[in-house]
Amino acid sequence: MQVQEEDYFCQVTHRTWDTILHAIREAHKDDTDSAPDGSNGMKLIKDAKRALAVPGSYLDVFTALMCTQLQIRYEKLSEQERTVLKNVMKKTPAYRDSPLSRMKRR
Repeated sequence: MQVQEEDYFCQVTHRTWDTILHAIREAHKDDTDSAPDGSNGMKLIKDAKRALAVPGSYLDVFTALMCTQLQIRYEKLSEQERTVLKNVMKKTPAYRDSPLSRMKRR
């Protein structure tokens, strides 16, 4: 079996960096300015990805994301509740000033 020299050194270097980074993380995990593993930012990103799967307009996506943040199950809302909620969301600066309010979808 032949191993390319570059691949070998890349693998060895990668393992070394992984060890160093793991040691740094362990040494500083209790620092006050360190973000916890389950940070709110990661949860927001995950929620946003899930909201993007909602069919409809960007307003539907935005409303679904806001419902998730408020711990409301968007899919359980009636059509009338969704309409009322979307009308309220249209008035928020968070949506009105966002690029989503000027974009068309599906």
